[in-house]
Amino acid sequence: MRMRGRRLLPIILSLLLIVLLSLCYFSGHLRDLKELRNSPDEEFLLHLPPETEEDSPNPHPQAANPLLNLTDFQYLLHSNVCRKAERELLAILIVTSYSGHDALRAAHRQAIPRSKLAEMGLQRVFLLAALPPREHFINQEQLASEQKRFGDLLQGNFIEDYRNLSYKHVMGLKWASQECKNQAKFIIKLDDDIIYDVFHLRRYLEALEVGQPGLATSSTLLSGYVLDSKPPIRLRANKWYVSKQEYPHALYPAYLSGWLYVTNVPTAKRIVAEAERVPLFWIDDTWLTGVVRTRLGIPLERHNDWFSANAEFIDCCVRDLKQHGYECEYSVGPNGGDDRLLVEFLHNVEKCYFDECVKRPAGKSLKETCVAAAKSRAPEHGLAEIKPLRLR
Repeated sequence: MRMRGRRLLPIILSLLLIVLLSLCYFSGHLRDLKELRNSPDEEFLLHLPPETEEDSPNPHPQAANPLLNLTDFQYLLHSNVCRKAERELLAILIVTSYSGHDALRAAHRQAIPRSKLAEMGLQRVFLLAALPPREHFINQEQLASEQKRFGDLLQGNFIEDYRNLSYKHVMGLKWASQECKNQAKFIIKLDDDIIYDVFHLRRYLEALEVGQPGLATSSTLLSGYVLDSKPPIRLRANKWYVSKQEYPHALYPAYLSGWLYVTNVPTAKRIVAEAERVPLFWIDDTWLTGVVRTRLGIPLERHNDWFSANAEFIDCCVRDLKQHGYECEYSVGPNGGDDRLLVEFLHNVEKCYFDECVKRPAGKSLKETCVAAAKSRAPEHGLAEIKPLRLR
């Protein structure tokens, strides 16, 4: 018996050694995975498998279908604003927003709350992506708290980045065409730093239903600011630099500005389906309403007169609405970095929806009368120069 025990001892020790080595290997492997998930390498993060429930800051992510080439796509935060709508919606607003822009989203909600939107037959969601490792001013727990309070966030598990805007844009169109197909007639896509006259848009959609019912219900509705024959930016120092490998042609096809455009469920569904068949391009509005749209043969409805490129004009509109009750010449424009401008604009432009405004008199157009503080940041070096500047 003693001899047999001595023979078994080396075997038992060997088995124990194998178990210890295995534990070391797997613990090291799990540690490496966690470190990689916290790595600033965004391209790797984009393709990581989803975290386990124990690791995830949101322990119950909403499953979804694949998104373009992201086979592991899922919602970190999901919204059901369309399903909760008490009546048919005229439109769902999908607002592209950086996850850290909580102050901007708060301004949107203050400018026109969800209850007011519902009275107008509208609802709104903000399109977000996963927080990048460099973001230190907001965390996923805060976003979850924001979602619990308002229920209007739609967050995908790809990383926030300019190069991922096409994923966010398609996510919004796909969600709206699936989740809102029985509730919403139209889709309004806009950016969170854009001023927009929601009352004008409602009138436009109501008129479209009556005047062009075939277009309103067709699969060929794309309406907004049309950009014609724009060349790709080939300057490497520019944020929007595009290499010839990414886009080899000299000009983009005509496309709609992603600031704001109008479509509907059938058209959005076609665009999403076609986008899944063609190579991905990271400039989202150019790709989806230009390249993809061209393949589908969808015409663009031009409403360039709605838009101003100058935040100063929106400032002057607010001033003239307060002082004279003049209608604003523009319905869409940038906020110039002023989160509160949308609140001021919508709170004053609403009176025009009830016919309490007057047309601007001759000689009083904004191009002739607008004097406002420049909203662009002053250069860090050099001498200041003050001279009159004609706004266009």
